[in-house]
Parts: sequence; structure tokens; C-alpha cells
Amino acid sequence: MLLNLVTAGCSTLGQGDSSHDKVPNTPVSKETLEILRSVRTSDISDALDSMGLQERYQMDPAMRPLYFGIRFAGIAHTAEYEVIDRPLKSMPYEEFDKRQYGGPEPLWKEAGEWGGPDQVLVIDAKGTAAGILGSANTLQGRVKGVVGYVIEGTIRDSYECIIQKTPGFCTVRSPAHPMGRIGPVSSNKPITCAGVRVRPGDVIVADDDGVIAVPQELADEVARRAKLVQDKDRPGRRGNYDKLGLPLDETVQ
Repeated sequence: MLLNLVTAGCSTLGQGDSSHDKVPNTPVSKETLEILRSVRTSDISDALDSMGLQERYQMDPAMRPLYFGIRFAGIAHTAEYEVIDRPLKSMPYEEFDKRQYGGPEPLWKEAGEWGGPDQVLVIDAKGTAAGILGSANTLQGRVKGVVGYVIEGTIRDSYECIIQKTPGFCTVRSPAHPMGRIGPVSSNKPITCAGVRVRPGDVIVADDDGVIAVPQELADEVARRAKLVQDKDRPGRRGNYDKLGLPLDETVQ
């Protein structure tokens, strides 16, 4: 079960806030997206705090990266799935293979349309152990330009995904196939993922500290403030690097 992040005086991470579902016509500029890619989620969190928006847009800490060092920012493309109770009957494997690619439960027909340049696929899979994402379809998405995956649910084929550097965050690890366990509800509509309301077009920023969904209408100001946080932090850290004789890295240059 996901942790319940509630702070006194603040709403619960956007859950149930239907007023947030209306998607404004404020596409995020390339310049703003590049700034958000260059800063840390901690910088963004501080920026949101300074705007009186504590705890609203940070996903539950149960959302964790597949491996250390993943970092991305991109535009949300959303999908929602629901748990179904359709146990599979015994069948020849050839039929099973055919069904999973567009049969009675066309999970992958719609999934094949996901993704494009600079997009992050954000999926509400109800935290189930049904592996909607795996090594094959995440690789296909990256060919299309997808920069990241965030799922309240499972990424399977973990070892292969790690080897191929799939930029993925999930709440569950499981070997299970999705067919018969979970079915599609919507694509590119507002969803709740790990406690945060996410709309198509919002900016998803992720690193080792977690995942933040920045509302698109706030992205410019959040980026501006986050850059101020980073610009203040780096010189002091670099000075201490010099005092300790540490080799400079990307975090202080």
C-alpha cells in the first residue's frame, strides 16, 4: 500500500481534485523543459514549497527507479487500467501469443500507439502485479522518442530493462503477464498515479529522489525558481569540492 502523504494545511497530493482535471492550453516550451531537465527534483520541490504548494505534486515515495542514476523530464502521456477477473483457459501457446497482440483483450493495440518525442508515459495500473511494461515495449517506445516511464504498477523483465537502460519508475516488481489480470480504461485523460493527479501535457520530472508532476500552467515559474535554487547551491558545493580535493563532476559544473 502506498504511503499516505498528508501535510497539515495541504491537500492530499491532488487526489479527488476534479478542478485540476481541466487541461489548460499552455504547452510547455522547449526552453522550460530543458531547464527542468537540468535541475534536481529537490530544486523543484523547493520551488513548489516557495509557491505554497507543499506535498501536492510529488508522487508517493513507493514510486522507485529501476536502477540508480535514472533522470529524465518530459511531457506526460497518460493511460489508465483497471483490474479484471478473467482467468485464462488452457489454450495452445500460439493462440495465447495471438491474443496478447490485439485479440479479445487488445492491451497492446492501444499501447502500440503510445509515445513520441519528449514524452513520459504515466500509467495508473492500480498497483497491480500485471506487467504492462516490459523490456520489449519500453524499448519500442524509446525508438519513438519516449524519455521515461512512470507506472503505479509493474515493470517486468527487470534485468533486461536495467541492461538496456530503460528509464523507468514503478511501484511493483513482478513476472506476471497482464492478460486476464488488467484491462484498459482510458488513454491520454487525467489520471491519478501514486497519489498525484496527472494530466496530459503536464511535465514529469524524475531522479533518484522521486517523481514530481509539474502542472503545465506552472512550469515556467517552477523552472525559474528551481534554477535559482540550483544556482545558489552549486557554488557552495563546488567550493567544498575544491577544499577536499574532489574531482569536479556534473553536479558542480
